[in-house]
Amino acid sequence: MLRPKVLFLLATGLLLAVHPVLAANYAVGTCKPSLPSFTTISAAVGAVPAGSTVLVCPGTYPEQVTIAQSLTLKGISSGNAGQAVITIPPSGLTAITSGDGYTIAAQVDVTAGSTVNISDITVDATGSGISYPTWVVGILYDSGSSGTVNEITARGQNGGGGVGVWAENSTATNESVTITNSSFHDIDDTAVVTLDSTLLATVKGNTMQAGYFQVQWSSSGSLTANVINGGYEGVAAEGGAFTVSGNTLANQYYGIVGFGGVTATSNKISNASGAGIYDFGGGNTYKGNAITKVGVGIEFNCQSPTVTSNTINDATTGLDKVPASFSGANSFDNVVTLRTDGCGSRPTPPAAPQSGPLRAPAH
Repeated sequence: MLRPKVLFLLATGLLLAVHPVLAANYAVGTCKPSLPSFTTISAAVGAVPAGSTVLVCPGTYPEQVTIAQSLTLKGISSGNAGQAVITIPPSGLTAITSGDGYTIAAQVDVTAGSTVNISDITVDATGSGISYPTWVVGILYDSGSSGTVNEITARGQNGGGGVGVWAENSTATNESVTITNSSFHDIDDTAVVTLDSTLLATVKGNTMQAGYFQVQWSSSGSLTANVINGGYEGVAAEGGAFTVSGNTLANQYYGIVGFGGVTATSNKISNASGAGIYDFGGGNTYKGNAITKVGVGIEFNCQSPTVTSNTINDATTGLDKVPASFSGANSFDNVVTLRTDGCGSRPTPPAAPQSGPLRAPAH
C-alpha cells in the first residue's frame, strides 16, 4: 500500500507532466526585487513562458513591443508612482503590413495566435515622425489574435492616420477583443478601429476624444456606455450585428453614422451641427435615443431604417429626407420643422461621412 506522501508525489508528477511550465509573474524594472526582472518590456514578453504575467514598473519605456505569445501585460504602482509609459524608441517605429493589408506602425503589436491582456499601460506616440499612408497605432491586435485592453491611456498617435487601438481579424476563425475603461485623447484620426465580421469587439466604459472619428467599426459586437466627445464623426458604424447603446456623444458634426446592420438604442447625442444620426442604409435601427441641440435629429437620406421612440429636442429639423411610407412614432420638442420628405430621387451622398479606415480623411 502506497503511503500518503508517495501518493502526493505521484499526483504532483502527473500535474507537472500535463503542465510542464506553470504561469508565473515577471517584472520589468526594479520595483519588484523578489521577481525575475528585465530591463525592457520587449525582452520580457519575448522570454517569459506563455501564460505568464509581466508586471511593468512605473517609468518610461522608449521601445516598440511585439507580443508573439499569450500573456498578460500590466502596469503597476510603486511608492508614489503609478504610470508605465511606452514611448517612441530613438530609432523610431517600424511598420508592418497587417492581415487586412494596412501599413501600420504599432507601438504594441499583438501577433496572430496570441491572446494578450493589457492593462494600466500608457502608449504615447508623441514625436513618432510618421505620416499617412502609414497608420501610427498605439495597440494593434492583428488578424488571428485576441485579448482585452483595460484601463490603458492612448495619446499622441498623430501624423494624419493616428489610432489608439486597432483590432482586426481577416481569418476565418472567430476572435474577440474587449476594450474597457480606457482613455483616448490627442489622437488625430480615430480612437478605436475594429474590422472584419469574424472579430467580436466589445468596447465599453471608455472616454474618447480623437480628431476625426472616435470609432470606426466594421466588426460584430457592441459599443456601450462610452463618453465620446468631439471629432467629425462620433461613431462610423458599418458592422453586422453591431449594437451602439447607452453612449454619450457630444460635439461632433455627425453623432452616429449607420452604414448597415447597426442597432443604436438609448444613446444621448448633443451638439451635432450636422445630424445626430445619419443613415446610409442597410437595415439599421434607431430606437430610444435622446438627441439634443442638433441641425438635424435623424437624417434618413431617403433610406428606410427603423426609427422609433426617439426624443429630439432643440433641432432645426427633426427627421430629414424621410420616405413617404415612414410612420414611426417619435417625440419632438422645440423643433422648427418636424419632418421633411422630398425623396423622389436619391440624393448624392456627401463627401463625408466616409466608410471605414480606407484612408485618413483630410484634417
